[in-house]
Amino acid sequence: MNVLIVGSGQGSWQMRGVQLGAAIGARVTSTPDPVDWARAEVVVLVKRAGRFWAETARRYGVPIVWDALDFWAQPDDNGCDASEAEGLLREQLAVIKPALTIGATKAMAEAAGGVYLPHHGRLGLVPTPARETVRFVGYDGDARYLGSWAPAIEAACQARGWTFVVNPPDLSAMDILVAFRDGEWDGWMNRQWKSGVKIVNAMHAGRPIITQESGAWHELKQSGAIVRAPSGVEAAFDAWAPCEMRDRVWEPQREQFTVEAIGRQYLNILATVARQGVSA
Repeated sequence: MNVLIVGSGQGSWQMRGVQLGAAIGARVTSTPDPVDWARAEVVVLVKRAGRFWAETARRYGVPIVWDALDFWAQPDDNGCDASEAEGLLREQLAVIKPALTIGATKAMAEAAGGVYLPHHGRLGLVPTPARETVRFVGYDGDARYLGSWAPAIEAACQARGWTFVVNPPDLSAMDILVAFRDGEWDGWMNRQWKSGVKIVNAMHAGRPIITQESGAWHELKQSGAIVRAPSGVEAAFDAWAPCEMRDRVWEPQREQFTVEAIGRQYLNILATVARQGVSA
């Protein structure tokens, strides 16, 4: 099956487009040419590439799968409530007219009338044994997102003699991971429709993650804690400080979220769409 995946950017495009595409043997590009379109049996348009390339796909008669993760403008649209968010999604669907929409969370897939495909974990990330005592707390992502959580995490670490590391080269060298959003970087869509990639990466690193309430948290079998305000960080750290708590976390779930496992799900989804052809 000839699969064409189109998108651009960093972050989720690199994982959801470049890495996942390589795992299934797809043609992955930001600038598809006529030969790409002529060969394609199905095209996956990732994020905002949906709106940009949908008409071209229809002109070539290629059935469209839209991977809708992170499709909204950030931070401009982050303040939308549930009704406004669903309105944005309907607008995109009306323009793209996909044969199928993929959601990065079950909540997004349900809202779009599509299917759920979770994120795979970071390539090359493997768990290491838990240290006897905590030394490092790690956060992977843009430091701007943390807002008021950053000083609370820093203070809690200093009080315990721990070091807080932003964007550590190796997540498995950390003892506890954190993931928070605040201010303009938080919102209903971020909580319900953002993929659980940070949770999955914690899974592959073999580390608990302290984070906020989200759809992805409830969909994935998590090891860690939900914190609803910066004042709760200290209690969560203390709960996960014992080595016996941090040892062997996530072990039963890890293999479900490798790029190979997610790739197999992906191929089954795409093969069904290719067989059915272009939607009306």
